[in-house]
Amino acid sequence: MNQQIILEATMIGTMFLVTAGYFLRSKESASNKAKNFVTALLGGFMVMGGTAKFFLPFADIFAAQIELSGLPFPALSKFAGQMGEILAGSLYLLVLTEGKLISSKVASVIFNIATLLTVVIMSVAVYVHLSPNVPAEVLPFQSKPPVLTLIVMFVALGLWLSKKKV
Repeated sequence: MNQQIILEATMIGTMFLVTAGYFLRSKESASNKAKNFVTALLGGFMVMGGTAKFFLPFADIFAAQIELSGLPFPALSKFAGQMGEILAGSLYLLVLTEGKLISSKVASVIFNIATLLTVVIMSVAVYVHLSPNVPAEVLPFQSKPPVLTLIVMFVALGLWLSKKKV
């Protein structure tokens, strides 16, 4: 198995375990616990993904994705992708402080911004995955179909819909 794939799977698994451990200890209702777990997992995943793109081997791989896809202003697109993921993830994590640091109204606005940002980032990622000039070797899990990208996008949208019903 490729070292890049093992590193990616380890990072995602660790994020899942840390988040699960934290929320298993929570005293909230099962519904709130589940929503907060998914919010924290999504936030942590986005922060981790954006941060990892500043370090090797992910920095080179991400730069190749941007360059080969033909996105305009490659240096700016790369930086925007990195910082956009970190910002979206940080906003999801900030939402978890609702009632402690921020009000419910502010949390709702922040959550909507984080979801919109995530959908935009993942839409660009789908474009990059489907670009015929981008080989699978420079994509997450070395997979040409944008499976992980679509999962993240649909989780964000599903979480947004579930919070709108409340």
